[in-house]
Amino acid sequence: MYSFPFCVNWSLFHGKQHAASQAALLRRIVDRIRNSLELHVVLQTAVDEIAELLNIDHCLFFWHFDELDRIQVVCEHRAELAPSYIGNYSLSQLGAIASLIQRGELVLGTGHLSQPFGLHLITRLLAGRSTKMPAPETTLLGKHASLLIPVEGQERSTGFIACLSNRPRHWSGAEVEFMQAIAQQLGIAICQAQLYERTQRQAQRERLVNQITSQTRQSLNLKSILKAAIAQLLEALAVDRCLVHLVEDPDQDDEPSAELTVGAQAEQSHTVFRRKHLFEVCREPLPPSIHDFDTDGPITRWVIQTRRQVVISDVNQDERIGPNNQEYQLAKIKSSLVIPAQADGKLQAILYLNQCSHIRYWSKDDQKLAQAVADQLAISIQQAHLYHQTRQQAQASAEQAKQLAAALQELQQTQAQLIQSEKMSSLGQMVAGVAHEINNPISFIYGNIPYVERYVRDLLHLVEGYQQCMSSQSSALKALEADIEYDFLVQDLPRVLKSMKSGAGRIREIILSLRAFARLDEASCKVVDIHDGIESTLAMLKNRIQADVAIAREYGQLPMVECFPALLNQVFINLLTNALEAVEHGTAAPKTIIISTETIYPDESEQPWVRIRFADNGCGIPRAVQPKVFDPFFTTKAVGQGCGLGLAISYQTIVHQHGGRLTFRSAPNRGTEFCIEIPVEQAVVPQGDRPIPNAGQMQQSNPERALPR
Repeated sequence: MYSFPFCVNWSLFHGKQHAASQAALLRRIVDRIRNSLELHVVLQTAVDEIAELLNIDHCLFFWHFDELDRIQVVCEHRAELAPSYIGNYSLSQLGAIASLIQRGELVLGTGHLSQPFGLHLITRLLAGRSTKMPAPETTLLGKHASLLIPVEGQERSTGFIACLSNRPRHWSGAEVEFMQAIAQQLGIAICQAQLYERTQRQAQRERLVNQITSQTRQSLNLKSILKAAIAQLLEALAVDRCLVHLVEDPDQDDEPSAELTVGAQAEQSHTVFRRKHLFEVCREPLPPSIHDFDTDGPITRWVIQTRRQVVISDVNQDERIGPNNQEYQLAKIKSSLVIPAQADGKLQAILYLNQCSHIRYWSKDDQKLAQAVADQLAISIQQAHLYHQTRQQAQASAEQAKQLAAALQELQQTQAQLIQSEKMSSLGQMVAGVAHEINNPISFIYGNIPYVERYVRDLLHLVEGYQQCMSSQSSALKALEADIEYDFLVQDLPRVLKSMKSGAGRIREIILSLRAFARLDEASCKVVDIHDGIESTLAMLKNRIQADVAIAREYGQLPMVECFPALLNQVFINLLTNALEAVEHGTAAPKTIIISTETIYPDESEQPWVRIRFADNGCGIPRAVQPKVFDPFFTTKAVGQGCGLGLAISYQTIVHQHGGRLTFRSAPNRGTEFCIEIPVEQAVVPQGDRPIPNAGQMQQSNPERALPR
């Protein structure tokens, strides 16, 4: 900082010969003042230079705000132990000098004179006999207000350079004129600095709004947008609290909640507090105030009604709040700026900016920045709400589609059941009719064969008796014996009768198996032996079982099982048919199908279940089609070779009608194992209420048993 090593002799500046020296000194001071574009640096440099130049006790710069009847001391130059006057003061605290400051007049310690004539008159008076000029005493902040020079500054405010001293001081005309010149140049520097600051604030405002816009485009998560925005605004305006109140917010939980997150988008990290419809960020060590925030407070109601900003420099002086408002006292709020956030004429939220450390007079730039952020937040909130509504509609459409898919699946299952029921009904009736029609003649044949055997045996004995009684036979009889091959007939006729008896017995067994498979002569649900059902199914498929296919039975001790025998036999025949086809297309040798049964107690249940496994070492099921094997009408066979109902009906029978489980595990070229698990006793549960396992349950593998090799 430039300092003067001597006190300037202002009497030397009265002559024209010293005009150049005065201009050089002014230019030197002005250059130092204009060395920065930051307003605070400009003002501080000015008071420092003036204090050193004039050798005064205290020099300060303050703003007088026309609308507020207050002054704000923004910078000063003082002695090391002298008190500081930085801060805000009411005009009522300034005494008689207040009216002069209000009018923006130049003030001397010996009196005051208005512009523009004051300077010339002061110069004339002080040049002759300044020490004898009578004037009333003027003071400012407890010191002699030796000289107050008005400076043109920002709108609706006037700046003053105040030269204070501990005792009265007399000023020469040259000093006053020089101070006027400095004030004029300082006014220009202030305008430049204010223009620079406005440009910076405009850039900051646009940067902040662009950040919020970018966040809105990247994510429509309203919570993330609000948290980042208020954290950034807290830093941009240097406030102590920033709070957003969502006036209408359908996308929130029903119950109030609190959560802590870090606003990573802000210049500094801040803790964001949240309550239902409220988001707040505050500086440490201030505690959150959202739990004490009144969402129906006087300021909130006023903003909702008027849709206008609320600018409060001192909350104690605001009639709507008052000095005894507990909410503001708990939050330690001294100044508040409240901005409505509106979009398309609808109030979306209210933005609260609160100062707690000191009373703050909100500038127009503060209000513009807060309003720009509020407008962008309103758009973001509106877009988030629209996105939420769109998601709700999409979810409703997805739910409707899901219901339609379930209805379609149920329709397909019903159709498959109807087809199977009709097939089983027709097959049962045909089997019953065929068995009935065949049963009567076969029973007649099978029952008369013993009599035929006895009759033939008697006749042969009779012929033998005739042969023994006749000593000689006629040539005609001998020719007849040779012609009919009597000796062969005697030997072969018993064998023929035995074969007829065996064939009739086999036919009778087949008829019994058909009747057992159809079960038309028995109740729908009854207690049966599972092993008998498996054996009758194997008997039905005997002609399908090739000679190189081995059927291994690993039966355990099973109790009698309550089930639907006809339906369960149909499941057995479906699974065994698939197993036979798999081993026919497989390459393993020997071709094996293992049928095993055991009693189990699933899920630590006291009620026993039976488990039936059909395992083969055939070609296996490709992994791509495994999720679809239980779907109705799904088949991997060629057209005309399968309808895709076998496994679907089997699953329906086991799961829905028996309340059991049908699972499988398979690996390509390593075989397949289907596992049936049903309870020994059927629970009285309507079929429609049976649980339907998902695809994962349908395909649940059983690691307890390896596939046959």
